[in-house]
Amino acid sequence: MFSTWWRKRKTKDRTLPEHLNVPWSVADLVAFVAAWFGIQIVVVLALALLGPVWPAASHFVALATKGDIGASFALDLLDAAAGFGLVALYMRKYRVGWSAVGWRRVNALKGIGYVVGILVIFVVLSNLALDLVTVLVPGFNPNQTQQNDFIGAAPQHHSLALVALVLLPPVLEETIFRGFLFPALAKKWGVVWGAVLSSAVFGIAHAQANISIYTFVLGLLLCFMYLKLKSIFPGMLLHMLNNYLAFIALTNK
Repeated sequence: MFSTWWRKRKTKDRTLPEHLNVPWSVADLVAFVAAWFGIQIVVVLALALLGPVWPAASHFVALATKGDIGASFALDLLDAAAGFGLVALYMRKYRVGWSAVGWRRVNALKGIGYVVGILVIFVVLSNLALDLVTVLVPGFNPNQTQQNDFIGAAPQHHSLALVALVLLPPVLEETIFRGFLFPALAKKWGVVWGAVLSSAVFGIAHAQANISIYTFVLGLLLCFMYLKLKSIFPGMLLHMLNNYLAFIALTNK
């Protein structure tokens, strides 16, 4: 009797909502990540190798090394183009549209309601998480300033920094982490673990301890929003709002 109940329970837990039942697999995710970073590395290496014979390439590499705002923005655009391009290839491979990665219409009032409610919850949970890690991990600094080439240059290049930090990342990251990674991981290991794993990757990708914890919590809540609303557009809005508040706080210091 118990074994029958457990099998039914397991089956129920593994049942995915239709919008998360995507055709790509975890193996596709591994290939995607390898290709995404590989493209960026190959381009940078190619520019470095072409430097001796192509002065423009050498000049660009020198600017990027010095943290020049224009060069950094160009690399961000390369990152976005590679990410969106690879997602598009998988959409074509499996003959599905962009709705498969959450680009779906959603009721505006319902979406805004979720954004406001989740933002309040996020502020509470992220501070609790940072406080907990501060207690558990000696030397952890929850107030470490985020390192980014655009923050220092924001007063002189406000519009460029705004696009690079507030507008572009949410569209790209929600498409990849919530629309592409989360469903495939959920299909393999269930919704809860799919949310945890995709949010962990999302946090690690930010490569700074306090920011990683902050974004891990944000990732979990964004997965919840996608699960409930079947669209990543409200998540993009919340992500942009979060980044804008952080942008204002960092550039006004």
